[in-house]
Parts: sequence; structure tokens; C-alpha cells
Amino acid sequence: MSDAELTRAYLDYSDMVYRIALVQTKSRAQAEDIQQDVFMALVRYSDRIHSEAHLKAWLIRVTQNACHKHYRSLWIKLTVLYDDTLYKENEGDSAPEDPGGYPGADDPDHLYDEVVQEAVEKLPENYRIVIHLFYYEEMPVRDIAKALNTSEQNVKTRLSRARDKLRQQLEGTIK
Repeated sequence: MSDAELTRAYLDYSDMVYRIALVQTKSRAQAEDIQQDVFMALVRYSDRIHSEAHLKAWLIRVTQNACHKHYRSLWIKLTVLYDDTLYKENEGDSAPEDPGGYPGADDPDHLYDEVVQEAVEKLPENYRIVIHLFYYEEMPVRDIAKALNTSEQNVKTRLSRARDKLRQQLEGTIK
């Protein structure tokens, strides 16, 4: 790939890679690190990419593998995030509000989205990734199956089970 093609790939897919990493790690800093690692891998292995569809599937797969590698690392297993410790000491187990605020923070639809997002984050990893790719990235089942190197039926089963788990989690929470 040329420099222009790599730049275009970054502009087109960096948000997707970041969101997938964020869903998996639940940490902005770790998601940013994984995003950087994924695009460094793209620079190294760009000669293996054959088409636009292959590029997207490759980026999803490499992102997921980077997240798995992140969780297997001894460093993650043995450390407690400094920020989490501060939140628990200062806020009684709750994270502080965003100091800058953001538009729509009081909007009921935004609060609904937060509740759903929290429920998605509580799902097991294999369910989180298919929910994210299907609903947030709007990928068809066929493309998700290719990206995750599994069958379409497996993706459909995971989606169905993930929806059931979400329904159970959200019963009574959302009216």
C-alpha cells in the first residue's frame, strides 16, 4: 500500500477500530493503544491486503486479536488501574462526571443509550463483538462471519443469545 492508501485507510477505519477496542477493553487509554498497534501492524503487513473488503475484515480481526493479547498480558493481570482506585476512594465506587460536559447529557435518549451501552459492556466478549459489529458498525452477518473467521450460523446464534441476555438485563430498567 502507498502512503496515500494507508492514510485513507486510517481516516476511513480508525474510528471503527477504536470503538471495537473500547467495547472490548472498556478503557479509552487502552483502546487508543490498541488502535495505534493495529495501524502499525497495517503499515507492516499492508502488502497482504487485497481489497477494501479484505482490509476492513483484516482490521477487525487484528483489533480483536490485539484485545485478546492485551487481556492475556501479565501486566494487566497484576495491576489495578490508578484511575479506578482514585474513583473508588473519592467517589464511593462511582466515576466522576465529565468535567467539560457534553451536549445532550440531560437528554432522555442519551440516558437510554447509556443504559443500553452499559448492558452491552456487561455481555461476554463473544457476544459484545457481534452486537457491536451488527448494530454499531452496521455490518451484515456474512461480513461479520468472515471478519471473525466463523460461520454465519454461529454469528446468528451469538446475536440471538446476546439479544436474550440484553433483554434479561434491561427488563425493568427501561420503560
